[in-house]
Amino acid sequence: MRPNYMQALFMLLLLLVCAGIVYLMLFNNVRSWFGWGFMSLLIALFSLFLFDSFFELSKGQTLEQKNKNKDRLEYFDDNMTIDCPYLQIKEIIKWNSIEAIFLSNRPPGDGEYHNFEYTVILNSDPEEVKYETQSWFNKTSFLPKLKKRGLPIVRINDDSNRDFHTFNDAIAKYLVNVNVESHNYLSLKFGNEVEYKKTGNTVKATGSKQMKSMGFYKIFDRENDLNDETLDRFREETKNNK
Repeated sequence: MRPNYMQALFMLLLLLVCAGIVYLMLFNNVRSWFGWGFMSLLIALFSLFLFDSFFELSKGQTLEQKNKNKDRLEYFDDNMTIDCPYLQIKEIIKWNSIEAIFLSNRPPGDGEYHNFEYTVILNSDPEEVKYETQSWFNKTSFLPKLKKRGLPIVRINDDSNRDFHTFNDAIAKYLVNVNVESHNYLSLKFGNEVEYKKTGNTVKATGSKQMKSMGFYKIFDRENDLNDETLDRFREETKNNK
């Protein structure tokens, strides 16, 4: 299970506020036992919640428990949804809002656990629907979302999304002019293919050849000129990557 980064960030901010208040109390030579006791209680409480944000990492989990917290995909005639149990929200993405889809195939970087990842570029923001029943933190979180430059982007990878391998068939069904080679891209693997030779009762490795290097492919594109830096760069990067 991933750490609850939002909760950890929120608790860290509260701890910093508490540290600032403690500094002011020291600066003003506050001697109130009630004041110091109250601040000590708040710092202990926020520290406990900060630890709780990462507590699940120390617990062993079954495959079923891990899959329970992964994102899920559902497809309909008008839209697709990304169900995020971890954040307790659903993102509704209209098919006609999908401007382009790119697929990357590379070894995982530091802190990553996926090889394949779709980058879905949208021409409008997806609709967010919160769960009717939410955890206390997701319900009370008031941190505003930062508006990013450029077109909205949704990422779907083969680690955090349980239904990753259904996405290719879905876009072929609901979108037109999808790259017919996309299935082949998804079958590519990394590593070395080792060749063996048997001599009598002895089997020896005689050599190896690289199976695959990094790849970045365009899967779908409406080809609209939207003057978006990321979209234009991805189009350029995938021009000669077949």
